[in-house]
Formats: sequence, C-alpha cells, structure tokens
Amino acid sequence: MTTRKMIMKNKHTIAVLKRCGWIPVWIALALTLGGCMAKNAPRPRFGSYATATPGAPFLDGANLGQHNYSNFFFENNGVVYTCHGGHIDIVHLRIAADHVRYHYYRNKQFLMQSDCRFTFKLNVDPSIYYVSLTYPENWKTLPKDEKSAIADEVALELAQHFTFMMATWHEVLTFFGYKSMGIVPEFPSAFSWEDNYSNLLGVWMGTAAVRDTERDYNAAMTHALNETLQDLGVQSAAVTRAAAESMRGIWYEGNLMVTMKVRHIGIGLDDGTVSPMLVPGVCENAKPRAYPTPTLSAVEKYGFKVALEVNPRVFESRQILGVVCPEGNCKRVALPDDLPIFMDYIEQQGKVMGYDVVK
Repeated sequence: MTTRKMIMKNKHTIAVLKRCGWIPVWIALALTLGGCMAKNAPRPRFGSYATATPGAPFLDGANLGQHNYSNFFFENNGVVYTCHGGHIDIVHLRIAADHVRYHYYRNKQFLMQSDCRFTFKLNVDPSIYYVSLTYPENWKTLPKDEKSAIADEVALELAQHFTFMMATWHEVLTFFGYKSMGIVPEFPSAFSWEDNYSNLLGVWMGTAAVRDTERDYNAAMTHALNETLQDLGVQSAAVTRAAAESMRGIWYEGNLMVTMKVRHIGIGLDDGTVSPMLVPGVCENAKPRAYPTPTLSAVEKYGFKVALEVNPRVFESRQILGVVCPEGNCKRVALPDDLPIFMDYIEQQGKVMGYDVVK
C-alpha cells in the first residue's frame, strides 16, 4: 500500500494526532502533496505588471466581468487605475479575496473542533504555514450557539491575518529570487508599486463578500469589487495605460524585459495602514486612500492566542532563513514577528541595488 493510500485510509487517526498535538513532518508533506490540504482551495491566477509594456492587460473599470472562485469563466483580469488607490492588480485582489473565503471556512471548522494545530499553503509556492492555537479555558464548555458565534468572528479575523501574511510572504520570496513557474524570473515584480495595496484591498473585499447575506460569494465579490473601485475613482483602460507610460524611466524601465526602479515595501508595520502610490497629474486633487491592515483584536478579546510560522521550502531557503538566523539553526520564520527584520533587509538591499524604496 502506498503512503498516500495509507494516509487516506487513516484520516481519522491523523485527525486525532492533529488535534492539540503534533503531526510528524512526513504526514504533513504527504497530505500536501496528495492534495488533501488544498481541497476546495482557490484556483491559481497569474498577475501582470502595471507597466506600459507589450501584453500588459489594462482594463476599464466597468468591464471586469463576474468574479468566479472555481474557474476562469466570466472574469476579466488585468490592471486598473483609480484616483485614490493608484494602479490595482485585479488578479492579486481576487487571489487575496478568495483566500479569505477559503481560510474562513477552514478556520471555523478547526475552531469548532478545538484543533490546536493545522497547516496551509498558497498554491503558487511550496511554503508551508504552521498555525498553533491556544484556546480560552472555558472553550469546550461554552453553549454551542455561543461558541459558533465566537468561532465565526475569530475565524474571519484569522482568515484576514493569514491571507495578508501569505501574500506578503510571497512578495518576500520573489525578492529573494523564487520563481513560481520554474524559469520565469519574478524578482522585477517583488513589492512592485501596486502589489501590497492590491493584496490588502482583496482582503477587505473578501471579508465583505463573506459577510454578505444577500448574495452568494461570487455575486458578493462582484458587487464589492465594483462598488469599491467606483468609490476609489476607477478610470478607463486608456487612462490606466497613459498613467503607466508616464512613469516610464521613473518607476520602471524596459519593454519585454522590465526593470522596476521603485519598490513599495509598506505593509503597515509602522502605523497599521497601507497607502497606495498615485501617479502625479492623473486625477486632479487626488489623495491616497489608506486601508488598515488586519488585526487580531477579536482573537485577543475572546482569549485566544495564535502563532503563525512558515517554512519556505524553496531553493533560496538558506539565504532567506539566514536573514533571521545567521547561525543557521532555524527552519521556519515567525509571522509577523520576523517581518520587520526582512523588511529592513529588503529596504537596505533595495537601496544598494539602486531602487527607490517607498514605505
């Protein structure tokens, strides 16, 4: 019998091992490689540069199609420009939104089962995220309705947190040279000027869609996307392209081979918000509209404690881990605790490479 078949045959045993206990690494890996841990996970989508280069898909705000969690039908994806949010990568936004939904339902299940340890991953990189939860002392004795209401609130807040950490970590990986498609370099896109803001917008749109009681998720996301972009002052595809072209030589260089000259590394470590980069002169009197980063206020209010770690599991792991463990004695990164160390490193390296680093 193969390892995978043995694992599938003994799912109940694995669940028992997992609940408030320890899962051997080989079991976690087997589950991941077998696809079990990615069940109903968001589908892969691939973003694009917000640069006026061949193939860049600039969109009209009124032509984004219908959001689709399960497949690519009915969606239009690319980059839009908004007066108060700058360039926004719709793919990054949709990915973040769908992961909020995905994590929310998984988190709710884990909380109701009193699971203390579980894992997850992003489908475009091999990093494994490890979650450890400590529950309030009275958790198992709470009435079911009360427990469900608390679990609902905590599950959604954890979904926001996990998603933003996952999206940010992916940017860190690509800065260190990780290639999700094996050969195509993604370093030019690491912390490009629209990434962090697009990811964060997706977190809040996914939250709004999950909370929408009048529509199913896809319809709720379509509504949230259209409403938010209109509120931010979405522009035409022609304006979006012109805005990108005006930044040639300032924010980026090149055509087929793009070199980013600016890196937006603001992830809310200082003031808990992310502000967009606006292209000068596109919208008269435009002011950047900052969004808050996720917090763990509900988690703390109800007496939970959460720890999140990530094992990079990429070719560049030794260099990455060396930033926080120069002595080479760690295999995981603590999120968000270790992020300030990485962001300081990226800021310094970016300046050495000649980039304009923006927070």
